[in-house]
Amino acid sequence: MTFLNIRYATFLFCLALFLFLISPVIPIVYQAFLDKPLYDAGGTLGLGNFARLLQDGAFLSATENTFYFAALSTLISIVLGLTLSLIFERMSIPLRKTLRLLFLAPIFISPLILSFAWSMLYGPGGYVALFMRAHLGFGLPNLYSLSGMSVIAGIAQAPISYLFFAAAAANIPDDFERSARTAGAGPFTTIFTIVIPLLKPAILSCAVLNFMLVVDLLAVPLIIGEPARIQVLATYLYTKGLISAQVDYGIVAAAAVFMIIIVQLLVLLQTRWIGDTRRYVTVGGRAAKTTRLRIGLVGWVVTAVIGIFVLVTSIIPTAFLVLRSFTSLLSPLLPISDVVTLANYEVIFGREQYVRSIWNTLIIAFFGGLAALVLTFVAAVFAYRTLPFARGIIDQISVIPRAVPGLVVGLGFFYAVMLMPGGDVLRQTLLILVIAFTIRYFPTGFGALTPAFLQIGADLDRAVRVSGGGRWAAVRDVTFPLTKHALVGAFMLYFVQFFKEYSAASFLFSPGTEVIGTTMLQLNLVGHLGSLAALAVIQLAITVPLAVFIYSRG
Repeated sequence: MTFLNIRYATFLFCLALFLFLISPVIPIVYQAFLDKPLYDAGGTLGLGNFARLLQDGAFLSATENTFYFAALSTLISIVLGLTLSLIFERMSIPLRKTLRLLFLAPIFISPLILSFAWSMLYGPGGYVALFMRAHLGFGLPNLYSLSGMSVIAGIAQAPISYLFFAAAAANIPDDFERSARTAGAGPFTTIFTIVIPLLKPAILSCAVLNFMLVVDLLAVPLIIGEPARIQVLATYLYTKGLISAQVDYGIVAAAAVFMIIIVQLLVLLQTRWIGDTRRYVTVGGRAAKTTRLRIGLVGWVVTAVIGIFVLVTSIIPTAFLVLRSFTSLLSPLLPISDVVTLANYEVIFGREQYVRSIWNTLIIAFFGGLAALVLTFVAAVFAYRTLPFARGIIDQISVIPRAVPGLVVGLGFFYAVMLMPGGDVLRQTLLILVIAFTIRYFPTGFGALTPAFLQIGADLDRAVRVSGGGRWAAVRDVTFPLTKHALVGAFMLYFVQFFKEYSAASFLFSPGTEVIGTTMLQLNLVGHLGSLAALAVIQLAITVPLAVFIYSRG
C-alpha cells in the first residue's frame, strides 16, 4: 500500500471512528433544541426545552441530589481506595493477595446485584434490620436515603479508586520516605507530606472519574432511592424518558445535554487542577526500588479490619442473595427449613422471556465482545502501526465515550432509530445493543490493548518490510501474535462489561431483545424478589469465574 493510500485510509478510519463514537450524542443535541419530537415534521429550533427544564422543580431537586450523591460517594470511594492502596502496596500484611482479590470483586459484579443484595439485607425491611429489631430493639440507620445511597455507591466504586492509586503508589520509590524518616518524620507524617502530594494527579483523575461514574449510575438510585422518592439525574432521565405515561422528548434530551456538559466541565477542571505534571515525576532514568513496610503483629489487626469490611460489604450480601434465591421468603422470624424451594429457578427457566434474556446476554457478550475486539484491534493498528499523526487523533477520539453517560448512549440511539429509515426493525434486533455497548466500553478495550502495542518496537515491522512483506503482513505476522494475550484480556473485559450492562439497554430493549439487567429491573418493579435473586445468581455464576481468571492473569 502506497504512502498516499495509507494516509487516506488512516484519515477515513479516524473520521469513521469519530462519527461512530459520537453518534449517540448527535440526535440528543438536535432533539434538545427541537420543539417537537424527532419523528414529527415541522419542528423548529429554539431554547424552549431548556427553559422548561430549568422551571421543573423535579429536575432542580434531582440536580441538587446528584451533586450531593456524587460528591459524597466520590469522597467515600477515594478514602477507601487510597487507604487500601497504601496498605496493600506499601505495607506487608498477612493474606494480602486474598484480601486484594475480595476487595476488587465489586468491579466484576453488576451494581444492580450489589444494590439488590444490600437492599434485601440491610434495607429497612431487610433481614439484618428485622433481626436487630426483633432481638436488640433497634435497627440499622436508614439505607433508603441520600447518605445510604452514597455509602453503597462509594463502596462499589472504591476498587476503581484503588486501581488508580495502586499503580501510582507502586511507582513512588521508598527513598523519599526513608529520607523523611531519617529526618525525624513519623509514618503518618511521611504519608501526608510525601506520598499523598505525589499522588495528586491520581487523586484528581480518580475524583473526576468517580464523579462521572456516579452521575451515570442508575442501579443504586433506582433500587435504594426510589422507594424513598429520592431522585437524581439518572433516575430523572429514566422515569421521564421511559416510565412516564407521556414522554416529553424535548425536556429529556435537554436534561441529557445537561449531564454531558457536567462531565465535560469536570474533565476540563481536572486538566487545570493538575497543572504541570513534571512536579509529580518520581520515576527517572535510575531504577527505583519499592519495599513494603513490615508492621509485625499490627498487620494481623489490619488484616482483620479489612477482612470484616469485605465480609460485610461483599461476601455476606452475595451469600445472602444466593440463599434468597433458594427460598420463597427469607426472614429471621421464620425457620429457613420451612421456606427452602427451587421455585425461583423454576420460574426463571420455565418462562420463555427469562430464558431468552439469558441467551441474549450471552450472545451479546460473546459475539458483541468479539466484534468490539475487532474494532479495537483495528483502531490500535491504525494508531500505533501506521502514520504518526494517527496516534494522537485516535487516542483523543477513543476517550469520547467516557464523557457520555450510559443512559445517554441508550437514549441517543433510541432517538436515532426514530429518525432512521427502518429504525424500528433495527430496534427489534440485538445489533443495536451490541453497537451501544461497544461505544460505551470502547475506551476500556482500547486502554487494555494500548500497553501491548507500545511494547512492540518499530524495528520488527521494518524487518518484515525489508524481507519483502507489506505493512499488513507485519500486522499479521508480528503485531497479532505478540498481542494475543492482551487481546484475550480485552475480550474478557468486553464480555464481563457487556454481560452486566443494563443502563444503555434500558432505552433500547424491546420484546425479544431483553437482557439480564433489564429483566432484573422488571422483576424488581413487580416485586418478584426470589426470581430476581435467582437471575442474579445465574449472572454471578458466569461472570465471577471470568473475573478470577482475569485477576490471575494480572
